[in-house]
Amino acid sequence: MYLVKELIRLVKEEGRSIPKVAKDFGVNPQTLRNWIKKADNTENPGEESVESLKAQLRAEKRKNKDLETTVEILKKATSIFVKDNRN
Repeated sequence: MYLVKELIRLVKEEGRSIPKVAKDFGVNPQTLRNWIKKADNTENPGEESVESLKAQLRAEKRKNKDLETTVEILKKATSIFVKDNRN
């Protein structure tokens, strides 16, 4: 893991080219690009992550609303059953 961080640092901080760093360390250039992209996403969540979280929030709000509706229905049903049992 240290090597990956060091390779990313060489590219990002020292400005060395991805193909040169990859060749020097015997790593596939695309693999190094993937590592850099993953590190960037971890450090700075992009729009992709934000949109995913927004979609997840909308789904959770829908689920919450459905559950609240279910609870209200069950409260009314319980009330009806309690009234019927008293008579």
